[in-house]
Amino acid sequence: MRNTHMIALVFVMLVGATAFSSWMSADAKGEAFTGVAFTWIGFLYVLPLVLAGCVITGQRWALMAGVMYGTIGLALDVSTVVQEITQGQDQALVLIMSAITGLLNFFLIVLGGRGFLTQQTLAS
Repeated sequence: MRNTHMIALVFVMLVGATAFSSWMSADAKGEAFTGVAFTWIGFLYVLPLVLAGCVITGQRWALMAGVMYGTIGLALDVSTVVQEITQGQDQALVLIMSAITGLLNFFLIVLGGRGFLTQQTLAS
């Protein structure tokens, strides 16, 4: 599998993990997506899918945008894990999902950075 397909797959997996996490937390609270701001929906769902499409179509800048997206996501995952551990609340789902998305964000940083720095042609 080419590097571009791997990066697009990681983006799609991030969207899937976010949707699963939102579904589980909404199910536990008994409410749907009513309290979620449009900004978060755009950042968590729309932006990764747009970047995955740009990577697949050969836009080289999308690799660096993916690295930036992964860096922000990894920072949010680390801060979530630290907050959950220091609060003393035992929310295993939050810790597991943060670990999964943290790994996916790390892979996004590595794959996107490697693709951008090696200047490989994306369309080939």
